[in-house]
Amino acid sequence: MPEKLPTSTPRPRRSRITKRSVWLADGVARSLITLGGIGTILAVSLVCVFLVWVVLPLFRPAASRVASEVEVPASDLLRVVRAGVDEYRSIGWMVREDGRLITCQIGTGQVLQEVELFSGRRPTAWSFSDGDGIEVATAFADGTVQLGRIVFLTSFLDAQDVPEEVHSLAAGEIRPFGDAVFELTPEGQYRRQQLLVRFEDPVQVVESEPLVLVDQSISSRGAIFAVLTASGELHVAQVTKKKNLLTGKETTRLREGWLNVDLPQGRLPQYLRLAGLGDAVYLVWEDGRLVRFDTRNIERPVWAEELDLVEELSERVTALTMLVGKTSLVCGDSLGRVRVWFRTKPDGANTPDGGTLVAAHELSRGGAAVTGLAASARSRLLAVGQADGRLRLFHVTSDRQLCEVSFAGGTAELSAVSIAPQDDGLLGLAGPRLAFWRVDAPHPETTWASVFARVWYEGYNEPEHAWQSSSGTDDFEEKYGLVPLVFGTLKATLYSMLFGAPIALLAAIYSSEFLRPGTKAKIKPTIEMMASLPSVVLGFLAALVVAPLVEEIVPQTLTALFTIPFAILLGGHLWQLLPAKVAVQAQILRLGGILLTLPVGLLLAAWLGRPVERWLFAGDIKAWLDGQIGSGLGGWMLMLLPVSSIATAALVSLLVTPRLRAWGGHWSRPRFALLDLAKFLLGCALTLGLAYAASAALAAAGWDPRGSFIDTYVQRNALVVGFLMGFAVIPIIYTISDDALSAVPESLRAGSLGAGATPWQTAIRVVVPTAMSGLFSALMIGLGRAVGETMIVLMAAGNTAVMEWNIFNGFRTLSANIAVELPEAVINSTHYRMLFLAALTLFAITFVVNTVAELVRLRFRKRAFQL
Repeated sequence: MPEKLPTSTPRPRRSRITKRSVWLADGVARSLITLGGIGTILAVSLVCVFLVWVVLPLFRPAASRVASEVEVPASDLLRVVRAGVDEYRSIGWMVREDGRLITCQIGTGQVLQEVELFSGRRPTAWSFSDGDGIEVATAFADGTVQLGRIVFLTSFLDAQDVPEEVHSLAAGEIRPFGDAVFELTPEGQYRRQQLLVRFEDPVQVVESEPLVLVDQSISSRGAIFAVLTASGELHVAQVTKKKNLLTGKETTRLREGWLNVDLPQGRLPQYLRLAGLGDAVYLVWEDGRLVRFDTRNIERPVWAEELDLVEELSERVTALTMLVGKTSLVCGDSLGRVRVWFRTKPDGANTPDGGTLVAAHELSRGGAAVTGLAASARSRLLAVGQADGRLRLFHVTSDRQLCEVSFAGGTAELSAVSIAPQDDGLLGLAGPRLAFWRVDAPHPETTWASVFARVWYEGYNEPEHAWQSSSGTDDFEEKYGLVPLVFGTLKATLYSMLFGAPIALLAAIYSSEFLRPGTKAKIKPTIEMMASLPSVVLGFLAALVVAPLVEEIVPQTLTALFTIPFAILLGGHLWQLLPAKVAVQAQILRLGGILLTLPVGLLLAAWLGRPVERWLFAGDIKAWLDGQIGSGLGGWMLMLLPVSSIATAALVSLLVTPRLRAWGGHWSRPRFALLDLAKFLLGCALTLGLAYAASAALAAAGWDPRGSFIDTYVQRNALVVGFLMGFAVIPIIYTISDDALSAVPESLRAGSLGAGATPWQTAIRVVVPTAMSGLFSALMIGLGRAVGETMIVLMAAGNTAVMEWNIFNGFRTLSANIAVELPEAVINSTHYRMLFLAALTLFAITFVVNTVAELVRLRFRKRAFQL
């Protein structure tokens, strides 16, 4: 009977016992590694949480609350033409139609001061505009115009510097004394506010004819005003002042022009508005008719265009104002609609100045009639008062209603509305009732639509994506569209990866599979040291060396993109002509031969550059790119040559190569190498022929690629950035790719070579698929490096937020934008948080890309394990 085998093999006993110190060190190391991993995850997560925490207030809804609602003597509120509030929201002011200025305490309604502005003269027309205080223009029945300014002069005083009569003030209490108003602030300081009213001497515009409408604008050239007489004459005048340095006497000079306005059925318009630069005058009738006059030449104003501001016959224009800067015209009508109009300059506009008015925004689409409009003096906020007592606050750029308030105890028609100077309050008048509401809307311009969708900005011909966060003027319309920055980031990444990724991957394959180990041990550390080059150095070289150099040799540079690969492939085919014994002996010189093809390709590009420019680009590539000369043939050749080469390679590989192998399988190595060289040269000729035929056909059909991937040449462009950023990502991609390829087991290589495969076939069909997971990881890490690059893009891309795929134009990326604008954004809360939103967007893009990359990498890894 056979002997029974044991069911399990006993485990051999260890001859040594692990020391307690080893167990302790192992446990400590395991704990530190675990804590480090968890800490890294928490740190990255906290960065994301912090970014979200900073960004969320951008999209917080506005809040409002009533601060006071008081009764003011009815006699003081008759015929109010303008109302407002001081910077500290404590004093309200009103101007009556008869020329009396009244101030009152916001909290109690107590009248503080009354000022007679014109000593009994009654203006026939008023105009108010925000500037350094409130700029006022008044017209009179005797044909004169008087310009002036209303401003609050504020000073803070200690207790010993104020009169004894105001020492008893309680915190928040206001008391008039003399020609000023005193208030004790919560901080214990006395605030003195003096209402200063200054009017200049009257200016005679016409002789003894009433003026019915007036408006003024303050420009760098001085005050400009426009008036309409009772007989329909429109006068536009510019006031310039010169001061004699010797006598100190100031003389006023009036430069003016006029024309007769066509009055339908003798009806005068209800509104006159003058543009901020004084280059246009708008006359608006109650039925919605608008006539615009071109006043760029003040001495000769001309009719420009005419249109209707309302759509229905029953509609009436009930309120009209202009936004800050006096470029956009806001119209409110009897049906509760509020539209914003501004001038654009479309192609083919049949007007003297080439502009035409368009209705770009519609803020309110129905309800009670609009009774009052008030624009902010510092932003695009607009207050809309309606006949049912509602007062609504809008932000024009974002088409967003921020809040809605109304008087307590029912409806009351609003007769005057105003926005506080700091955009933190609303003032409303309804009969004898005065109300003030506190408003908290720190970021009214930011919505998801205004950040990531097209917005119709003032002066633009159509809605666009745009980023422009600051300007040199107070009436600037901030543009916070992040799409151009995201686009620029993707564009920089695309072109840098197109240049760097193929070179890095092919270099890794060559050094891992074909390079001698001794040579690789010297070359790989050298390439890895390239990663230590500061990006600011690469950006400096790109901006001051590479970009000017490439600008001088554009045709040679473009030709080199094709001659260098041609020279490398030609060198490989010439190497095959060597006898087998000589080729083996000269293997050590193979790398030098490859490096030698680079100057050959450059010399070939330098030789062919000018002929190519004459053949494809009409002799001047920059003028051709700008669309001044030539057809689209050259551009199609640039774009179709890579496609044609791929098509030719596929055609030769599928149809020609198998037949040549069957036909010349018994040939000697030199003879077959000659045949392979002939095949390569004929393939190059076929590539050029296919590309030229397709390009000629597309050009003959009238299709021109200029305006897409190729367009006007700018010195600092995506081509330069792609070249230099490629050098920044090559070391990372190369190192990780080489490590991944070297990690493939030698048994797979030996098996493939033993089965008769060539080293190239082994590398491409066995090693690369097995290492695909690592190769993909290398690409993703290089992609992350390109996405986050700052200094190279900042210095070499022009830093312009344009959305063009044109390889010869610049762009702006998220990271470069953050680096440039962070110092100035600290003083602007919205700008500051928008940069954090840009950082969060960059974070999200990188996270999504890396997540998708990891999923793909895991799929490749699973396939590699199956292999």
